[in-house]
Amino acid sequence: MNEFVSRSDKSKYIIQFSDDNFVSVNNSQIEYSIKKISSTNYVVSFRNKSFLCSIIENKNSFFEINVNGSLIKISTHSLFADKAEELIKEKDISNSAGMIVRAPMPGMILKIKKKDGENVERGETVLILEAMKMENEIRAPIGGKVHFNSIKEGTSIEKNVKLFEIK
Repeated sequence: MNEFVSRSDKSKYIIQFSDDNFVSVNNSQIEYSIKKISSTNYVVSFRNKSFLCSIIENKNSFFEINVNGSLIKISTHSLFADKAEELIKEKDISNSAGMIVRAPMPGMILKIKKKDGENVERGETVLILEAMKMENEIRAPIGGKVHFNSIKEGTSIEKNVKLFEIK
């Protein structure tokens, strides 16, 4: 089962897809169907209604979708990435000089996808942290230049260790 967190404006949805034509949204089971019309246009049907959906923009898990003429902006992340964002906001690790991103759990730095000093946009994957045999994308919570201290690929880290800073 694939699980995601999707946010639109101030709403948060926990979405779980199964292999059949059912999706669970905030623990409410919904039968659905999707018909692809073109590379960016789909007809999504559920609860005896059909919606024409056009993907306007798809950038690093941030989407703009036109649904029957209404523009909807959403972000979609794994449950792990969403929890990491909440922890960052909760601990208020940001300051005027930038934002420090810390490890949300112990693990190993599997892959560093950005170079020190490289510009990143909000939502871009900066590194991949392997924890409990799962690969977890650690994304930039804000845009700016990413700065690494001493982490390297293959390094084991503990929870709350500074991974990088964005200025």
